[in-house]
Parts: sequence; structure tokens; C-alpha cells
Amino acid sequence: MKKKIKIYQVDAFTNKAFGGNPAAVVFDAEELSDEQMQKIANEMALSETAFISKSYSDGYDYEVRFFTPTEEVDLCGHATIGAFYLMAKLGLINSKEKVVTVKQKTLAGVLPVEIIFNKGTVSKVMMTQAKPKYLFTVEEIDELAKIMDINKEDIGIDKFRGVPMAYSTGLPDIMLPVKNIEVLERIKPNFSLLSKYSKNKKVIGVHAFTLKDINKNIVLCRNFAPAYGINEEAATGTSNGAMAAYLIENKIVDFDKNIDLICEQGHFINRPSQIHVKILRNGNEMTIKVGGEAVIIMEGTIFLNEVIK
Repeated sequence: MKKKIKIYQVDAFTNKAFGGNPAAVVFDAEELSDEQMQKIANEMALSETAFISKSYSDGYDYEVRFFTPTEEVDLCGHATIGAFYLMAKLGLINSKEKVVTVKQKTLAGVLPVEIIFNKGTVSKVMMTQAKPKYLFTVEEIDELAKIMDINKEDIGIDKFRGVPMAYSTGLPDIMLPVKNIEVLERIKPNFSLLSKYSKNKKVIGVHAFTLKDINKNIVLCRNFAPAYGINEEAATGTSNGAMAAYLIENKIVDFDKNIDLICEQGHFINRPSQIHVKILRNGNEMTIKVGGEAVIIMEGTIFLNEVIK
């Protein structure tokens, strides 16, 4: 077993340092046990750490596992974007083609990731989400409003159906539409109650959003996941993918053609992020891709024989 491994920190869904959502990335994860990966994720204290292993199968190119500081999760959008942007930037993935598609094996399945190059340099990474799933409708709106410290009347989007619902494109979240930006900004969840509520509903957390500019398909979002050690997250790939499914299913966004959404997140915690969501139509079926840019912030070394016994 190696005595030391490289670890990187990457800010995903941004093109500026100290914006977006930070994730840690560790290569050669086949050298690590589950316990060691969990300890490293806890030490990094970021919302997710991605552990990348070499492929031993023709069915995928990389195996990627995602750990929060407290537990493993099936999939993580921003850590995926950060990890593959990093690999392309380091030259581990390169091509003279404009787009290179690789397959990552995750606990949510084998999912394609597109690395988009501009004159040989990586410019953006897009990941295909798991097939959207509607899970349930939140019936007790009063309870959810109280937990989020807003009024029942603040929930919903004018002229559209505004019932909170849980969706998943890899991870389950409750979609919470609110009336306007002012309501979105003043949300102050009781994190203890929200953690219990999320565990009871078997979801990661609550993804609150409002329409910033419906004509330009711009959505402003906030994401809360205290049950997984993340009070508020600056950028969430899977949650915004699930939100895209919610917007389509509730006819808030027209699905007569392919759609490009811009999801702005992290502004209220001083880590502005921009998440690109592409919804592709094939008959009545939809494919959702989520992606963006990233910035490499830090490179370091973990000494396994010293830190992890």
C-alpha cells in the first residue's frame, strides 16, 4: 500500500477562486479502505470528497465514490464536475476532439461525463444525471414552512402549480418553490428540525428556488442538507437536475424543445455559483445533464502511515 497520496481541492461551478462549491478529490482510491476514505472526508470537512479508482471493466472508465464528512452518498454533482475538470487540467484526460465522453461508475449507476475542450484546454464538464424520479408530494406544507421559517403563503410560484415535491436524479431532495427572491433570501431553517425532517422523509434535504427570469430560464436557488452535515451548500448538481425535472413535470418550463437552464446558487453565503442544466427531449422522455466550470485551489499530500493506521 502507498504511504502517501495526492489530494486536491477544487471549486466547482465557478470560474473564480473561492466561489462555487469546494470539493476534495483523491486519486488511487483503490488503495484505501472505506474507513480510510471516511476519515479523509471528515478531515477535509467539505460537503463532499470524491475518491477515484482505476477501471477494471470495459463497462466504465473510472469508479468514483463520494463521501460527506459523515457518510457515503450515491452521487455528487459538484464533486463530479470538480474531479473530471481536474483530471482534464492535469492532462490525465485529453483529446484533440471538442468533446470527450467518459463513463463513471457510481452508486447511482454508470453515468456519462462529457469533458468539453476549447483549443485543447478544458472549458466545461457536463454530467448526465440518473433518470428523473418523482418520489412524493409534501402534504403538510405548514410543517415545512415552519421549519424553513417562512409563511405558508410564501410557498409556490405565481401562475404556476407550487406544491413542494421530492424528486431525484441521483439523490432525493424536496423541491421547495417560493414566491420571489425576497422570500428566498429570508429563509432561515431550524437546522435541527430540518435534519430530523429530512431523515424522516428519507431525503438529502430541501432545495428552495424561485424564478429570477423565466424568459431567460434563470433560476435562483438555495440548498439545505443539515442531515448530511451541510447546513447550506453553495452549488448542487444533482439537486438542480432534480429541480429541472420538477419544472418540466409542473409545466413551469415548456418541454416542447430542448432547454438550457442557468441555476444561480450560493449568493447568500458569499460563494456565487452558476450551474448549467441541459434538458434534452426524446419523445416524452427527458435526459438531464448538469455541469459547469471549475478552479483548482489546492494540492497537498496525505501521509497514510502517519495519519491513517
